[in-house]
Amino acid sequence: MWYSETQSSVIKTPRALTVNGVQHPANIFRVWSEEELEAIGIYVLKIVTPDFRYYDTGAENLEKKSRRNPDGTFAGGADYYELTYDTTEKNVEVLKSNLISKIKENTGTLIAPSDWMVIRATDGGTAMPETWATYRNEVRAHGNSLENGVEAFASVQAVKNFQNHEVQEERYLSTYDDEGVETIGPDTHIVDRIVDKTYWNWPTAPDAVADPYHVRYL
Repeated sequence: MWYSETQSSVIKTPRALTVNGVQHPANIFRVWSEEELEAIGIYVLKIVTPDFRYYDTGAENLEKKSRRNPDGTFAGGADYYELTYDTTEKNVEVLKSNLISKIKENTGTLIAPSDWMVIRATDGGTAMPETWATYRNEVRAHGNSLENGVEAFASVQAVKNFQNHEVQEERYLSTYDDEGVETIGPDTHIVDRIVDKTYWNWPTAPDAVADPYHVRYL
């Protein structure tokens, strides 16, 4: 997107336009450099979008940003415009309630596939295997632990940290021989991840297929 100083308007897609009596085709937005566009009053528009999960937006703010040296020469590119929004934090209690609802929903989602084992045992059939009974209890305990933690949050930032949790995962590297046969490990590497703890690191179901590349979370 671009901003035209001469027309005081945002240009969302390339289009033909007239600047100071001169007609320009739409392709100037593709073939001209930022410096050439600036010469006719057209600037790249950068939009800073707030995270709508945590903020309500208000008025728009349009500000010209300079990337020039003190002598006026370009330093790292042409000037540009930046569009930002006034923001206010959402109600933390509402965010917490929504988060707890998601945790409860995920607890139910993980337990539901083995409900038939409970029904079978209740109807006098085969008892639920101990591994599945343990798993179901662990899922409930994990969900309860997350809910209790969320209940204690006192700020929107705490909710953000919970849903944007930084972790490092150690994973095996793989190699292939001349016939294309893969060998996993023993060398590893570290991967930086951002995870939502609402859905991350829950107990693993007995029938889950293990990720052969995963070593551990640091």
